[in-house]
Amino acid sequence: MPERGDLLPFSDLSATKRRPVLALTAPDSYGDFIALPVISRPQTEHGLPIVAADLVSGSLPAASWVRTNRIVTLNVSLVVKTVGRVSEEAVSAATERICSYIGFPKRT
Repeated sequence: MPERGDLLPFSDLSATKRRPVLALTAPDSYGDFIALPVISRPQTEHGLPIVAADLVSGSLPAASWVRTNRIVTLNVSLVVKTVGRVSEEAVSAATERICSYIGFPKRT
């Protein structure tokens, strides 16, 4: 079962390519969880880089960015495996970027 901070490749069932995501939540009672896409193409405006210091476990095959302007809801049935985990600080930074993007004020 995915947990907050897990890096997961999942199959979108439309192709054989597996796409990585960062889980922001644990699955609910239906097996659904909220995630952000992880991409290898540099993003300046809406990307948060994942650096080696952010990884608590596992690794990524290439330099990667969390795309903070696209939220996805996935079901655990689409998850292939867990390839790593990022720190709580990295998850919090991604969450803050999403909140900023949608206009939600920062907590004080």
